[in-house]
This record gives sequence, structure tokens and C-alpha cells, in this order.
Amino acid sequence: MGRAQYILTIRVPLICDLLVMTKLPPSVRFWQRGWHNANHVLLLGGEGPVLVDTGGDEDGAVLLKMMQAEGVAAAALRLIVNTHAHWDHCGGNQAIQAASGAPIAANPLAAAWFAQQERYLTWLDYFAVPFTYTPAGLIWQDGDEVQLGELVWQVIAIPGHAPDAIALYQPEHKLLISADALHLNDCGIINVAVHGWEALDAAAATTARLQQLEIALALPGHGPLITDAAASLERIASMLAGFRADPEKLHRHLVRRVFIATLLGQQPISRSALLAWMLHLPWTSDYLPTTGYPNAAAQLHDLLHTFIQQGIVIEQNGLLTCTVPR
Repeated sequence: MGRAQYILTIRVPLICDLLVMTKLPPSVRFWQRGWHNANHVLLLGGEGPVLVDTGGDEDGAVLLKMMQAEGVAAAALRLIVNTHAHWDHCGGNQAIQAASGAPIAANPLAAAWFAQQERYLTWLDYFAVPFTYTPAGLIWQDGDEVQLGELVWQVIAIPGHAPDAIALYQPEHKLLISADALHLNDCGIINVAVHGWEALDAAAATTARLQQLEIALALPGHGPLITDAAASLERIASMLAGFRADPEKLHRHLVRRVFIATLLGQQPISRSALLAWMLHLPWTSDYLPTTGYPNAAAQLHDLLHTFIQQGIVIEQNGLLTCTVPR
């Protein structure tokens, strides 16, 4: 994956971005974040504002300020929705709920994992990420219809990247809040070491299901708004088929993205400290031995060198930082 595909978030909107934003209904706000902190969707009107995904654990205060800038006081928030139980989508739950008192809605599996404080299946232990659990008070099933803001949305199960993931589809405006099943020409990593190879089957089935929807605009979990969802879904379907034909492609897809996510969570950090940290995380032992290198350390060194050459990672004064927005 080249630099242009990694650097998808631009904090200052361009004219083309603003034109895309005008396609959203007035009651829908989309906030694009970085790659260590999921995008947020704010749905206004109806019985009160609804927030979809709360981002990372360390960013609750920033999100509250973003809401205030939209004229939404924390106390006015009616509901928090988690698309799935990964830390970059629900890490801000505690801060937002403490400020608002709003209940949390999630898939039954995500709710069970919150209640059980499940760390392995939510990848917390897998990537050594801190997390504070908050229970989900509302359970949404596949096929439910829910009033969020002034619009009615359909709940769609989208397993693959995460077995507990849900999307929200608004048929009148043909909007899809797609979480990590659909990014621009990409999707979230498929972690077969944790969820088994059936996760790849689930991702393919999810992609096929989303291809049956009429989507004018997709609001993804990471990256920019998607105006041609059909093209992105076609590319994802092809990519998933490639993973099935050559599992090493799946491993490379995961390793590159997890390397960047790990760096974003630790930067600025020295080269030796970063590689030592990574070598103690389960993903390096689960995936790096399958990619043709003599050992995990050799691949990490090579991958870091590639990222530095591409300008994705910068090393200054002995410290590494990533140019991908956090």
C-alpha cells in the first residue's frame, strides 16, 4: 500500500471535501479523524442528538469540544452508538457517558464483551491497548429499525473485520454508516489469528450484502466520505478474493496497517524502543513468521525502512513519528 493510500485524512477541508459534505442531510454531521481514532457521526433532531462512535480512550475531551462547536452540550446527548467493540471506536465511551449520561447501544456480542471485560476478542490484549469498559444498555439486532435524530435507520450486521460490527443504513437518503467494513477502496484488517479464517468468509458475505444496497454516500469508520461506494466495494471484493488465493497478501495487509497503528500509539519513540515493543505484541508472532523473512525483527526493520523511504515515517533526533494523521 503506497503513501497516497495511507494518508487519507486531511484536517483542513478542501473545496472538493466541502462539496461532498453538502450531500449530507442537514441533520447529519460527519467528523473525519485519523487512523488511531475512528471517525464520528453526529445525528441531530428528533428526540435529541445521537453520537456514533466515540474514538480512542485519550480523546474524549477533544470530542466533547467538537460537539460543543456544533452547539451540542454534553448533557443534551441522547444516545451513544458503538459500531463495534474496538478501542478506536468505543474508547471514548466512559468520558462521553460521564459527561452526558447517555446510554450506549451496540450489537449483542459487543454488549456481552463489554459486560465480560473481554480483552482478547476485542484485540485489547492483542495490541496492549488500555481501555475502560462501560456497559451497553441498548441491544440492537440485525434488521432493527431505529430512530436516530430525525431519521430512521436500519441496523445491518457486518461481520468480518469484527464479528460484532454493525452498519446503519438510511434508505431515504441512501446513506450508509459503514464502520470498518467499507473504507475508500479498502476495509479494516481481517484478523484471522484471533477470529479464524471464517472471518474472511464473513467479510466477503458482508461486502456482497452491502453491494445490494443503493448507497449515495458512505460514512466510513476511517478515511473520507465515499461518493462511489460501488467502486470501493468492488475493489474490496477483489482484495478479499486475493487474500483467499494468497494468504500472505492478507498478512501483509494486516501487518502494514498494524505497524502504523502501533507507531501512532507510541510516538515519538526511538527505533529500538518501537521494535522492542512490537516484538512483545502477539500480532508479530502470529503474522510475521508467515511472510518469508528469517525472523520477525528482520521484517520489522525492513518495513520501517520502507515506510521511511515512502515518507510515511520520519526519523528526527533519534525519534520516529508518523505522517499519517493520528
